[in-house]
Amino acid sequence: MAKVSLKHIYKVYDGKVKAVNDFNLEIEDKEFIVFVGPSGCGKSTTLRMVAGLEEISAGELWIGDTLCNHVEPKNRNISMVFQNYALFPNMSVYDNIAFGLRMHKVPKNEIDEKVRAAAEILGITEYLDRKPKALSGGQRQRVALGRAIVREPNVFLFDEPLSNLDAKLRARMRTEITRLHKRLQTTFIYVTHDQIEAMTMGDRIVVMKGGYVQQIDTPQNLFRWPENKFVAGFIGTPQMNFFPATLKRDKGGVTVTTKDFTLTVPASEAYRLDEEYLDGERKVTLGIRPDDIRPVAKAKSGAEIRAEVAFVEELGTQILVYANTDKSRLMEENSETAFCAATAGNPGICAGKEVCFEVNTAKLHFFDEATGQTVKHRIPTVTVKGAVKGGKIKMLGAENALPPALSTKLENGEYEVTLPAEALAFGKSGYAGTVEEVDDLGKGRVLYRVCCGKDRVFLIAEGGRAAGESVFVGVAAEKVTFKQSGEVIVGAIPATFRLGGRYVRFKDGKQKKHCIETDGVRIETPLEFNRKMYDRGRSVFKRNLAFEASADKVKFGGDIPVTVEEALDYGDKKYTRLRLNETTFCIEGEGGTNVMFDFDDVKVYDSDIDMRLF
Repeated sequence: MAKVSLKHIYKVYDGKVKAVNDFNLEIEDKEFIVFVGPSGCGKSTTLRMVAGLEEISAGELWIGDTLCNHVEPKNRNISMVFQNYALFPNMSVYDNIAFGLRMHKVPKNEIDEKVRAAAEILGITEYLDRKPKALSGGQRQRVALGRAIVREPNVFLFDEPLSNLDAKLRARMRTEITRLHKRLQTTFIYVTHDQIEAMTMGDRIVVMKGGYVQQIDTPQNLFRWPENKFVAGFIGTPQMNFFPATLKRDKGGVTVTTKDFTLTVPASEAYRLDEEYLDGERKVTLGIRPDDIRPVAKAKSGAEIRAEVAFVEELGTQILVYANTDKSRLMEENSETAFCAATAGNPGICAGKEVCFEVNTAKLHFFDEATGQTVKHRIPTVTVKGAVKGGKIKMLGAENALPPALSTKLENGEYEVTLPAEALAFGKSGYAGTVEEVDDLGKGRVLYRVCCGKDRVFLIAEGGRAAGESVFVGVAAEKVTFKQSGEVIVGAIPATFRLGGRYVRFKDGKQKKHCIETDGVRIETPLEFNRKMYDRGRSVFKRNLAFEASADKVKFGGDIPVTVEEALDYGDKKYTRLRLNETTFCIEGEGGTNVMFDFDDVKVYDSDIDMRLF
């Protein structure tokens, strides 16, 4: 049994073609992880890097406590099941299953015991004497699974193992592999292009596109909270409907306007939307799942779409109705006015009929038209109105004193105050509110929606609070942004900063030293950092690099000269803004004009191909 960690994994082919970009994933022991995406997205390449069949260009692969970047595949204690079964046609089923054990010189009696035990688990005991050509596709796949099982590996790898099977057999084998995982209690990594396989089999799913990870989450969270339009359209059958739209805030919530219909997002959901998209002008893409559009005689909620039916698909317990709000484009493929609705039973709908469809407006999705990123978040960053006067700010239904760092920079007036979830916490004082909604994020993290005055805010804390409970919400002012007319007046303190430069060697007398050189300033590097750099090859001396550091890891002292720009007093915490040549950054505390870096924390990037080296 083993945990698998993929840390900033890249695969770069000749010509600087990146097949996998900055892949990060922590796979828990006994977890069933599915990589899913269209052809060419990098999912099989990533799996082959885990198996050792592809060389890792950059990053670290850990299986258990072993760094496996340069460990031979045979020594990784993994078993792989391929799409084409990879059985020896001249060997019996028994010999195919036993082959790997014989190569590892396992005693004969132990081989027999393991082969027969695996055959019993998979229900192929009666086929042990047959040759693969005498087996069906499903039986051959079981033999391939048996060959993997007998190795008793730490990790099972599956590369689209069901692609060559018919639909009925695929459904059956999905169930068998899921049951096998529960029985063996081993880590499974499964690659597929079929989102139904991913949704029904995985504990978590990694959605990939173009070599990039789009989102990692549980099947239900991917379905409910897609982070971009690609994930929204890829996960779910039938796929999500999309319409060009604009959003505008009003007293009842947010009005959604499309070419042919208008909907209203309720106030309880409107707080999840990015404020900058609610001006009625910025283009977004509205997403509605077919299950959230229902044909009705009359929409009681008032949220309706009137459209003409193009055709109907009856699937037994479910009926899919394909319709279009533009009659002239009724049979047009990929029309922006076409959509699919899902319903149960037989509503008597037929092609050519105009129908009223009711929409569940609490489950609408919205995406930036240009980037495709969601603008409706499970963990939102909320913007509220704040009035500053005489060193105090009135917001969230109460008035509190500003810390000195803000009172000297914020003139009297109205501000848009951006409050990310990480800036808020429960406390014994602050802004009084009432818990409205509790959402379990897993691993001890709970998302709370709290009503403070007339505003709603979101924060993450441990469990224990219940809906309806009275609370106080504290605000970490250093994590808050203040704007006027969209212009940032005072921003949050950045968590990281980057220095551009190179990695160089130089002689100090007779001693050879190494350093980061940035704008003429040399920062000497320690031995362990130098070892990491040399592990990336001597070409690191020729590359244009970027060095990223966490601000909270930089401390006063050391021998790196900096210029003090200003002291920032946030009450409980004090910061100093520093400048290192042209780069400014803030660190916690007060001190002199020299700092030290924690080189265990420094991240190094190849600027030319935007690749993290470590």
